[in-house]
Amino acid sequence: MASIVIVEDNLSYAEDVADYLAENGHEVRVSGTAESMWTTLSQGHADVILLDLGLPDDSGFNIIPRLRELYPYTGVLVLTARVMLDSRILGLHLGADNYLTKPIKFPELAAHIEALSRRVRTRAKDEEPPAWSLHKSERQLQMAGQDAIDLTEKEFKLLHMLALSTQPIPRDSLMIGLGGDQYEDTKKMDMLVYRLRKKVKAAIGAELPLRSAYGEGYSLSVAINLT
Repeated sequence: MASIVIVEDNLSYAEDVADYLAENGHEVRVSGTAESMWTTLSQGHADVILLDLGLPDDSGFNIIPRLRELYPYTGVLVLTARVMLDSRILGLHLGADNYLTKPIKFPELAAHIEALSRRVRTRAKDEEPPAWSLHKSERQLQMAGQDAIDLTEKEFKLLHMLALSTQPIPRDSLMIGLGGDQYEDTKKMDMLVYRLRKKVKAAIGAELPLRSAYGEGYSLSVAINLT
């Protein structure tokens, strides 16, 4: 059984695909927008993402590189009506594992998904880095196999905002999200990040998957699951 997320704005079509895959023993979730997809992925692992390119709130071509960055061991299978060779080449160059075009028979689609699922599971078993989770009720951060780390309110809010974002968040926006003023000294944000990195390193001996992008703010280098 594979865990599959279908990202498709034609919800009638998406539900038909989901029903067929579920009848064949797979666990399926449906998202109609990019925003919904990111939320769904933050709530649980997916083996394969079935991605339409023409979403209402973002282009699939923008989404693929970020998926590859945050979920390197999840398969990305494009399913789209765009049949032009240039689109196929671009999708694959950006990191899609496969590029299929509509219409497609459901048994063939299922076969592609199952083959991709087998490949990514084998690869992930040997290579996948430890998973990170952010526990809301306990206000804790945890790396798989390690003790949970208690967070302050600001540390938790910072990681929660970053976990929900698919792009770097500017320092002034983070300051506002933490209840401050956008005109406050952003060095306060840098100091908060410094202390948090130091806390995580001291607690479990691992680096916090948080990076700074000059002029852009902060982002996560791997996905953090929200629980």
